[in-house]
Amino acid sequence: MKKIVSMLAVISIMVAILAGCGAGSGGSDAEYSLTVSGIGGSLNFIPVYIAEQEGWLEEEGLEIDSIMFTNGPVQMESLSSDAWDFGFTGVGGVLSGLIGYDAINVGASGTDDGTQYVFARNDSAIVQAGTGNNSIDEDIYGDAESWEGVNVLANTGTVLQYLLNRTLEGFDLESGAVQFTAMDAPTAYSAFLAGEGDVVVLTGSSGTFNLLNDSENYTAISSGTMAETGLMTNFIANSNSYEDPEKYEAMKILLKVYFESAQWIMDNPDEAAVYMRDFAEENGIDMDEETIKRYLEADQYYSLEEAYELITTDAEDSDVSIMEQRIAEVLDFFIEHGNYQAEDEENFKGKTDPKLLTEIYEEAE
Repeated sequence: MKKIVSMLAVISIMVAILAGCGAGSGGSDAEYSLTVSGIGGSLNFIPVYIAEQEGWLEEEGLEIDSIMFTNGPVQMESLSSDAWDFGFTGVGGVLSGLIGYDAINVGASGTDDGTQYVFARNDSAIVQAGTGNNSIDEDIYGDAESWEGVNVLANTGTVLQYLLNRTLEGFDLESGAVQFTAMDAPTAYSAFLAGEGDVVVLTGSSGTFNLLNDSENYTAISSGTMAETGLMTNFIANSNSYEDPEKYEAMKILLKVYFESAQWIMDNPDEAAVYMRDFAEENGIDMDEETIKRYLEADQYYSLEEAYELITTDAEDSDVSIMEQRIAEVLDFFIEHGNYQAEDEENFKGKTDPKLLTEIYEEAE
């Protein structure tokens, strides 16, 4: 009897071990975990949020812990304490992470110029000056005289400041031509509604669509599309985690599911809007159904093939990828306007790695 009991115990342990090895569908033979970061209420994190809510990550044997931030530079500062393994961010976070925190850019997730807007009150000199005076786009409001000296509320070192600088460039103005008050986008939105500042630069989740809907009081005087920023959002890896074989495999699972989730969003806009509302509310953002749908339509997710081509195809007359070249152009602009130093250009180089996306793309073939 003792021998039989012992044999049964051994069999039970073996069954438990085999069950653990088979955890997760999709061929995963082990459980993985990642700490992921994003910008609260952002479009490029929604595929992750939906994948977690739907259980798609769990099906692949991946468990994630999510950390949200108000902007990219703050998100990257937390890398100094290894707070997360993998991040979803915009160009402000990309530059901060690659230059200051040895992060790695492993791909692009989607466009990022459809939700950034610059607003002024309808009675402002900029709106009164009308359009037709900007060399980048004739639909941008104002002229050099009306822009000179205005107080602008915007988040420094982010795509919002880049949009502002691009707008000013079209009037042949330097960034110093305006008074700059640095605040994160939600704070800037609240301050502008309270009467502070002459101009505010916002992104979708921080009040953009609320002001677009209030044309009686506010005018969109410029936007990412008008100013031709050509911005994108990206996947950023903590270099320490990237070199860890288990974390690396977890990143592959995460991105594989990410692209599937992004496609689901495009195929199911009404259901995706419900998730967007929930995600926004969890991050303290109140958006109505119409605003949410406009938000989801503002930018487009890249397919796996598009993301692969952006990071593996050389830009014209360049030895770096199209993706890296676009970001380098933003960095050059920031260097020119004093946000970064010339030596930061060297620190930026060599921090892009197509390996992760290439493996995912080839395995999907």
